[in-house]
Amino acid sequence: MNNSYAFINAINLCLNGKKVLPQEEKADVQKMLALAKKQAIANIVYCGLQKDESYSAEELRPIGEYAEVCTFQYLRQEQELLRLCSALKKEKIRFVLLKGSRMRAFYPSPEMRSSCDIDILTDAPDDTILAVMQSLGYQYEKDNGTTLNFTLAPLVAVEMHRFLFDDRLSFHGYFASVWDHVIPAQDGSTECFLTEEDFYLYMIAHLVKHFTRYGCGLRPLLDLYVYEREAGDLCDFAAAEKKLEEMDLLYFTEQMRELLKKWFEDGNLTEQDKELTNYLLNSGIYGTEMTIQANRFRRSGSLCGLKARLFITHVFPPLRIMRPMYPRLLRCPVFLPVAWIARLLRILFRGKMGEKTHDVMKSVDGEYISQVSDIMKRLHLQ
Repeated sequence: MNNSYAFINAINLCLNGKKVLPQEEKADVQKMLALAKKQAIANIVYCGLQKDESYSAEELRPIGEYAEVCTFQYLRQEQELLRLCSALKKEKIRFVLLKGSRMRAFYPSPEMRSSCDIDILTDAPDDTILAVMQSLGYQYEKDNGTTLNFTLAPLVAVEMHRFLFDDRLSFHGYFASVWDHVIPAQDGSTECFLTEEDFYLYMIAHLVKHFTRYGCGLRPLLDLYVYEREAGDLCDFAAAEKKLEEMDLLYFTEQMRELLKKWFEDGNLTEQDKELTNYLLNSGIYGTEMTIQANRFRRSGSLCGLKARLFITHVFPPLRIMRPMYPRLLRCPVFLPVAWIARLLRILFRGKMGEKTHDVMKSVDGEYISQVSDIMKRLHLQ
């Protein structure tokens, strides 16, 4: 656990100027860099390591250089965000900035809150969004169900959210009506803002979604920690907790707070805390194939059930998967059955299917699935 503890201690040094988890020796900077990349929090880790007198400037040079790249990406994203907002306002499209674009204001320095992409919620029709994004030079990439994804070289990815969560998640209902209580911009433009309570609830719900489906890294937990500390009277936390209780997410939130307290204040981790810490560190920012498949096994209840579901979704993927393969579906989704037939013919005449999924399924061992299942049960998650 030495490298894991050193990594969390570096974050603590940056945010609080101290480290509380036990370290037997100085950690390997290259391993710190690998973890920082995997967790997408290089600037915070570099800031903390600079405050640790046991490291020389030369030792920290590799992670410092990578942090500079992350800072450049942040500046590029901020530049592009201004252009996007201007275009959406010009076209009279209602929108809300999500996640890092808003969360950065609560960190000691905005570039510490890195973002892999720009997240924007809008209620405009798909074809309207597609036209605006293409007019700005963006390349349409894929439909993820809740989002349309676009890219613009270099270093900019945008997720245009149709809605915040799909209806397979138990808390979908609350967030489906989020437009009913957004706050309009004071300048009369089409930009809107989530209430502080909704922003906080969305932060936790999004953490739960990743935690239970794909695996989840440290950055969403740092958002929770920083926001609760810095938001102050901006957010009515008592009202938000009542909503969390209604969504059955309050116990999970309290357990995450306890873990953060142990990481950054008292340093006394139980064996279960260590297991949870490893799950978070090994998952990376978006999860790994191992954590994704383990959660699929866990939710399916049986290997046969999972195999049947994977077979069906591979042969007949949902519309969001099919759209990048057959772009005409973006404008004419009624032709999905025709696209399925075309896909089936390609599978039949071009060879094997699902080899990657099959290989990953074979590599996930029962002990790890059991471990992940135990973590979810302890946290009262499905």
